[in-house]
Amino acid sequence: MKKHFIIIILLSLSTGVFGQEKEQINILVSDSTWIKEIIKFPIGFAQEIKYEGFEELRFPKGWSKKGNPAFWSYVWAWSINDVEKLTESEMEKNVQFYFDGLMGIGANSQGERKLHHTSATFIKTEGTNANTQYLGKVKTFDTRYTNKPLTFYVLVDQIYCEEEKKAIVLFRYSPKTFEDAIWTKLKSVELSRDACEY
Repeated sequence: MKKHFIIIILLSLSTGVFGQEKEQINILVSDSTWIKEIIKFPIGFAQEIKYEGFEELRFPKGWSKKGNPAFWSYVWAWSINDVEKLTESEMEKNVQFYFDGLMGIGANSQGERKLHHTSATFIKTEGTNANTQYLGKVKTFDTRYTNKPLTFYVLVDQIYCEEEKKAIVLFRYSPKTFEDAIWTKLKSVELSRDACEY
C-alpha cells in the first residue's frame, strides 16, 4: 500500500513539472479558444521520426466532431534541434510516419505493411533564406472518427533559427481545400516572435 502511494506521488510530481513546462512553451500564438498540447521527440506513436526537440499543437473548437466546419483541421509546429532545414522528401517521409503511427496503420510487428498507408507530397512555393513555404497533400485513413480515407491539404512554413541552430516547421492541416473559410482560422495561428528561444 505504501509503495503504491509513493508511486502515485511521484507520478503527480512529474505531471506537475511537465504541466508547468507546457505552460511556459509557446512557439505558437492563438486565441484562448484553441486547445494546446506539447509532445516531446521522440513521439510515442511515431518512433521512426528521429529528431530532438518538441511538437506544439493547437486545435480549434469542434476539430474532432464530424460535421463541424473545423473537423480534422489543426495546426502544429515542430521545433527541431541541430537541423537547418527539412527537404521536401524529409517532410514527406516523416509526415507519413506521423500519420501511420497516429492512425495505427503502419507496419505490423513482422514489418509487413497493413492495408492502408499514408502518402504525403510537398512542393516548395516561395520563400527566402529565412522563411520557406510549401503546399502539400496528405492521404491517410481516419481510424479515429469516420473509418474512411482522409485527405489533408497542408500549408507549411519553415524557418531556421541561426543562433539556436534549430529549424521550426509550422504545419497547418485541413480536409477542406485552400479556398475554404477554415483557412482564415488556421492562418490566424502564427509563430510567436520568440519562437526560436524555446
